[in-house]
Amino acid sequence: MSRYHEQVGIQFVSTIEGLDRIEQCRPKPAKFFIPKWFRDTPHTDAYSGVATAKVCPSFPDYFSLGYVLPMWSDCRIKYDDSTKKWEWATPSNLFAWKTHSPEQFLNYVDASFSGVQGEFLFKAMCPWRIITPPGWSVLQLPLFYHFNREWSVLPGVIDTDIHNEINQQVLYHGSGRVITMKQGDPFVLYVPFQRSARLELEISYRTEEQKAMFAERDLYWDSNFAPNGIYRSWQRARDRNEQHG
Repeated sequence: MSRYHEQVGIQFVSTIEGLDRIEQCRPKPAKFFIPKWFRDTPHTDAYSGVATAKVCPSFPDYFSLGYVLPMWSDCRIKYDDSTKKWEWATPSNLFAWKTHSPEQFLNYVDASFSGVQGEFLFKAMCPWRIITPPGWSVLQLPLFYHFNREWSVLPGVIDTDIHNEINQQVLYHGSGRVITMKQGDPFVLYVPFQRSARLELEISYRTEEQKAMFAERDLYWDSNFAPNGIYRSWQRARDRNEQHG
């Protein structure tokens, strides 16, 4: 494994020549795929004057986390529960799909996502591989805030420092309909993490010191809150301290 020791970032490697040069197929930081509903949300509700999710820092921070792999080819998938037949279609057999049989997963779980039942599990034969430095893995996640009610990628962890294949399991919610995916559509999120950076679990009742800290922070937040302002200033101060030891 020594050939990976000089790597310092995450690599997405195409197994199909030229795919890496098609801009809409290239993996990108997740911030380039912020869902339209969030981009269109105002900072304040026009009728009530209530601050919306747009001013909550957790949303943009989440939307900036990791890397989105777009769909690499136009494709159609379908499953008919009455006949137990499944089908897929793409412009080329290079972009094939397979399945996970019910005996592997669906027979043992009442699978649903965003309130919609999953009826079949497809497997995308992904033309991309991921390589991370030693000690790093990736968390595979569905794009939850895109609220797709036709299909969903199952989450999981892949140790991409030793295994690079990322054939995604895709739960079908189509109720017998043909589901279409377009080349360039946001498909799946990958968040790299360092396996050694784990926190030990501690459970306790608050100490007097913690009680005072919580009270001070809550009071400061309640009396000084402005959209993104205080929280962001604390983040910047923390980051400066970390950078300077």
